[in-house]
Amino acid sequence: MTHHFPVRYVTYDDERWMLLKNLRRKAIKIMEALWRRNLFSITYGSIVRGDVKPSSDVDVFIPTVIPSHYIELALINANYDIISREIVQATPSYVVKGYVYVDELTSVSFPLIPMRSEEEMFYSLAGKASLNELMSDVRKPGINKELMLIIPTEEGHYEFAVERSIEEAAKVLSVDPNVLRKRVYVLKRRKEIGRTGVYRLILLQPEESFESVLKKLIDTSPQLRRRLKEYG
Repeated sequence: MTHHFPVRYVTYDDERWMLLKNLRRKAIKIMEALWRRNLFSITYGSIVRGDVKPSSDVDVFIPTVIPSHYIELALINANYDIISREIVQATPSYVVKGYVYVDELTSVSFPLIPMRSEEEMFYSLAGKASLNELMSDVRKPGINKELMLIIPTEEGHYEFAVERSIEEAAKVLSVDPNVLRKRVYVLKRRKEIGRTGVYRLILLQPEESFESVLKKLIDTSPQLRRRLKEYG
C-alpha cells in the first residue's frame, strides 16, 4: 500500500485472534438461531473488521421491518435469556430501532420503520458480514468509532484516519466520497455528544411490545408520521 499520510500497521497476538474467534462464534450462534426461523441477519463492526477488544459488542442486525415477537421467540427457542429490550432513535430524523439484549454486550437490533438508503449504508461503512461470511472467516474493511479505517490483513490490519483521505477510504469501501463525508460528520457529532446524546432511548417494560410503544411514539410525533408517510 502506498500512502502520503500516516498509516499504522497492527499485528494481532494469539490472545487477539482467540478473542475474535470467540466473539464471532457468539454472533454465529445467534444468527443461526434467527436463520432457523427464516430471519436473515448480518453482523457488523469490530468482529467483522478484526480490531476487537474485551469490551467489544456483538451486534447482530436484521435489516428489514418484521414483527418483533418473531425475533424474541427465535431467541427464546434457542435458550437465550432476554435481559432487556430498548427502543433507540439517535436523532429526531433517524430510523427508530429495537434492541433485544441477551447479555450486556450482545444484542439483536432491527428497524421498527423502513430505513433510508443512507441509514442502510452505515452498516457497510462499519464493515458488515452475513452468516455464511462469518462461518468462512471473511473479514472486511470498515470504519471504527475512532474514525479510523481498518483494512484487514492476514497478520492483523492497517489503519489510518479517514479524515486524512476521504477519497482513499471511499475507494477501499467502494462508496461515494460524499456519502462518506456525511457519515464522518455524523460519527464525529455522535462521538462528541456521546451515548447521553441519543435523542430517544426507551426501556420497555415486560408487558410492552415494541409495536405498542412505537404506536404511542407515532401518535405523539408529527415528524415520525411525516417520515412514515414518505417512506411507507
